[in-house]
Amino acid sequence: MGFELVRGPHNVGEANIHLQFTPKYRRDVFRDGRVKEVCMRSFRQTAEEMGVVLHAVEFGPEHCHLFVGACKNHSIAELTQRLKSASARKIRRELWHAVEAKLWGDAFWSSGYFYRSVGSTTNEAITWYIEHVQRKHWKALDHQVYKELKQRTLNHYAN
Repeated sequence: MGFELVRGPHNVGEANIHLQFTPKYRRDVFRDGRVKEVCMRSFRQTAEEMGVVLHAVEFGPEHCHLFVGACKNHSIAELTQRLKSASARKIRRELWHAVEAKLWGDAFWSSGYFYRSVGSTTNEAITWYIEHVQRKHWKALDHQVYKELKQRTLNHYAN
C-alpha cells in the first residue's frame, strides 16, 4: 500500500501513526457491535475535523487499532486525546447503558495508549542514506561519481 506525500506551502512529507486504545480495565466492550459503530463514527468525524485520514480501524474485543495518516499538524498526544475524548463522550451519550456494567465511574478509555510512527521506508534505509549519501556534501566529487552515487541510492530505495 503506497501513501501520497502531504504537501503544504513550505513542506512536503509523510506522517502516519498506528494507535492502539484500550477501554478502562481492559473490558471486552467491543463485543457489542453498537459500541464499535459509535466509536467508528466518532473516529471518522474527529479525523475529518482535524484534517487527518483514517487509513484503517479495527477492533478486538477489548481494544482498537487505528492507522491515521496526514498527521503533520498534530502531535501524537493531541491526536490521541481528541480521538479518545470525542468517542468517550459519544459512548456516554448514546450507549452508556450497554457498557456501564463493565466499567466503574464514567471513564471509557484507559489513560494509556500505544503509538508507532509508520513510514514508507525502514530505519536501516534512513541510516544508510545518512551515513552514505550525505557524505557527498563534504567531498569534492566529480559529476560522474555523483551520478553513480545517486543511482545507487535510487536502486537501494527501489529494493
